[in-house]
Amino acid sequence: MEKQETENMVKAGLQLIPYIGGTLATLYFDRKQQREFSRLLNFYKELSEELKTLKEKLSLDNQDETKLMTLIEKVNNKVEKEVLQEKINYLKHYFKNILIQPVKDDYDEKVFFLESLSSMSLLEIEILKFLNSQSNFIPIGTIQKPGIEQYAIVGATGRLRNLGFLQSAGGGMSFGDKSDNYLKELVKVSSFGEKFIEFCLHA
Repeated sequence: MEKQETENMVKAGLQLIPYIGGTLATLYFDRKQQREFSRLLNFYKELSEELKTLKEKLSLDNQDETKLMTLIEKVNNKVEKEVLQEKINYLKHYFKNILIQPVKDDYDEKVFFLESLSSMSLLEIEILKFLNSQSNFIPIGTIQKPGIEQYAIVGATGRLRNLGFLQSAGGGMSFGDKSDNYLKELVKVSSFGEKFIEFCLHA
């Protein structure tokens, strides 16, 4: 479903609310468009300043322009919706890299990186960066963050593994005791994960 069709459906839904629906729909979409425009404008202002130091690396000579323009459009859509400055900073880094590294045969991989980055929580990003600082496999149970449930970390590492960014190894199965095998599972960043980190997370 296209963006405009989705927005029309949401607008129609808001208008169904008794008495205040029409006003609410107008208020919501006016402010929504202002916020999205403001995010995109700030994104390009900041990006233009940062790219001034990289001008010798910028060239369209070897780019597949159709693929590059498609990626830029996708980045714009992500920036419009993103409310976290940390994620916007990562999107800027991604944008720089699609300009510096020609988009050719690895188009699908770059789309995958963008979709993954956009969907990842800050906890998942933090865990991935932490694991990248480790040289060996470590047990999931040793990954801790104050105020975060241990099983939130288990879930985050599981999702990172499903994305292909982590590799795992058995930490020794235990039966009959009260220990949790999930916490004993060993994980480290995969080579694909290292590639993602370099392209999207290294500022």
